Amino acid sequence: MGLFLLTTATQAGRPRKVVKKKTAKKEVKVEDPRIQQMLAATQKVMFIDSMVVDKRHFISRIPLSADAGLLEQTDSLGQFTNELKDHRLTAYFDKKDSCIHIAQSDYIANQWTAPVRVGGISDSSANYPFLMPDGVTFYFAQKGEQSIGGYDIFVTRYDPETGSFLKAENIGMPFSSTANDYLYAIDEVNNLGYFVTDRRQPAGKVCIYVFIPNETRKSYQSEAYSDAQMRALADISRIADTWTDKATRQQALARLNEAKAKTTQLQAKKGGASELENLRHQAAVLEKALLLARNYYARASKNDRQTLTQEILTSEKELEALQLEIRRVEKEVHNKQYKSN
Repeated sequence: MGLFLLTTATQAGRPRKVVKKKTAKKEVKVEDPRIQQMLAATQKVMFIDSMVVDKRHFISRIPLSADAGLLEQTDSLGQFTNELKDHRLTAYFDKKDSCIHIAQSDYIANQWTAPVRVGGISDSSANYPFLMPDGVTFYFAQKGEQSIGGYDIFVTRYDPETGSFLKAENIGMPFSSTANDYLYAIDEVNNLGYFVTDRRQPAGKVCIYVFIPNETRKSYQSEAYSDAQMRALADISRIADTWTDKATRQQALARLNEAKAKTTQLQAKKGGASELENLRHQAAVLEKALLLARNYYARASKNDRQTLTQEILTSEKELEALQLEIRRVEKEVHNKQYKSN
């Protein structure tokens, strides 16, 4: 018992060894050096407006003039057809490499040629093509080694000598970012540009930015801004920060509103025309059925004639109602066209 107490007392008198807990080292994320390069060369662009829309249908919300071509979207794949409607660029998913590529085709002899993959573009996924009216300057979204994260906006030019496009270049900030930047399109008629990105957006949403295109590239003098200010401009954190000339913005907004109004009118015309087409088709089918029924009536049995009589009378009433509806829609379409002229 005495030995136990002695041993315990001796141990108690010794200083205890403090075991330091190992703290986990914080991982320092190294920024892609290209980001600093792009940041210093950020384009000076005035963004006049923006709106958040569903990603699945964002192209339908862009009021691009007919002179700039036609943009379409199917299952997150973009398609562009030029103003003359004789050249088309289409994004497609290739099961062989699980990538999205862009193919081109031409309208020759009343039909589209078989799509051929666009030459000169890297093997990385590319989407949402837009060809300028000059038929040379080609913008598209691409992700891969040349992008700084997700899809970036790239530009290339067509070389008629080789029949392919030159090596594409990343157009940089503020149009490329570590998020997904999907579309860059220019409407020369209205002097407006449209840029689509999912930066700072929830899943399934994108933001459409409307800007005034520069005739020549202008960049911010980075030395006149702090790093935080440059990053905010490059990321389009606040479009109001780009409103250096309020009068110019108001003029551009007026052009945008006019473009939206024209697009709405065209969509209404197309809607009316489609409805009219459908009604005329229904009437044609019914007229053909009536003709067959009347021809058969002459050689039908007594019992069949009784049934046919009722069917013919019912069909005649349906046809009469259809013809009245056709006249109503024709008048409606005519009035819409008159008001828009």
